[in-house]
Amino acid sequence: MNWNKISQWFELVGLVLLLFSFGWQCLEEHTNQKIMEGYVYELNEKIFCVWEGIYDEALHSDRYNGNATVSLNYDALNTQIRDWKQVKSSSSTFNKQENTFFSIRVVLYTLGTLLIIVAKLPKRNSSING
Repeated sequence: MNWNKISQWFELVGLVLLLFSFGWQCLEEHTNQKIMEGYVYELNEKIFCVWEGIYDEALHSDRYNGNATVSLNYDALNTQIRDWKQVKSSSSTFNKQENTFFSIRVVLYTLGTLLIIVAKLPKRNSSING
C-alpha cells in the first residue's frame, strides 16, 4: 500500500471521527437542554404553588373582597419540594456520564484532527513504492 492510499484512509477515518464527535456533541447539548428545561419546569411549579398559596391567603383575608376561592393541600405540596442539593444529587449519574462523554469526545476530535493532518502531510520522496 502506498502513501497516497494510506493518507486517503487516514483522512476518511479522521473525517468520520469528527462527524461522529459532532453528532455526539449535538446529542449531548440536546440532553443538557432537556435537563435544564426539567429544572425550569420544576422551578415554575414551585413558584406557581407559592403564588397559589399567596393568592389563597389573600382570598381569605380582608385584602380581597371578591367571591373566588382556592384550596391548596400544603402536606401534598411539601412532599414534592426539594432543595437544590437534592436536585443536584438526583442528577449525579448524568453529571458523571457528561464528564465521561466529554473526555471521549475530546479524544475523538483530537484523533480525527490528527489523522486529517497526517493525511495532508506532503508525502516522502523515496525510491521504494509501497
